[in-house]
Amino acid sequence: MLTEQGKSNDKKLILRLIKGDKFAFNHFFNLFNQKLYFFALGYLKSDKDAEEVVQETFLKIWERKEYINPELSFQAYLFKIAFNFIQKKLIKKMSDEELKHNLTEELVYFDSQTSNMVNYHFLLQHINQLIDQLPPRQKEIVELRKLEGYSVKEISEQLSLAVKTVEAHLTAALKYLKEQLKTERFDDLLLFALIFRKRI
Repeated sequence: MLTEQGKSNDKKLILRLIKGDKFAFNHFFNLFNQKLYFFALGYLKSDKDAEEVVQETFLKIWERKEYINPELSFQAYLFKIAFNFIQKKLIKKMSDEELKHNLTEELVYFDSQTSNMVNYHFLLQHINQLIDQLPPRQKEIVELRKLEGYSVKEISEQLSLAVKTVEAHLTAALKYLKEQLKTERFDDLLLFALIFRKRI
């Protein structure tokens, strides 16, 4: 458990990282790269894929350093980004039917909220099939939220759209997906809520 002094020092380093300080970046890389590696390895069962997740995560941290909130847990933010990359790799692997069944059995869950979701991968794959049926703009925005982890504000800036326009597209898309899941009698909508939980 971090002491108050340790938390204060980390916050100072985070502020330096936000400003582009490479020493601060290297500090956090050295602190977390092994933890991230084994975290990714638990999901992906591949040294190469786990190493790629670490590299992609820290590259994303550097590219989006100005969006880091120094008041929130940097570790949680880091692992959230890593989990997004892990999820993308798992989706690609799911084309292999045998591996799909293995992943359902062996998945190491991200946190206690998802630990009871037995059908995680099946439902996730089905949601992605439904996303493919959305209108192009809605699909683009949903994928930026779900797969890339961008906030509504970031999406509006990236696509040169008003925040309210992005929110309207998201609302319409999520309404369609929820209706489809209910029609097809998917009872566990908690996973749906977690995947698309609101990010400011």
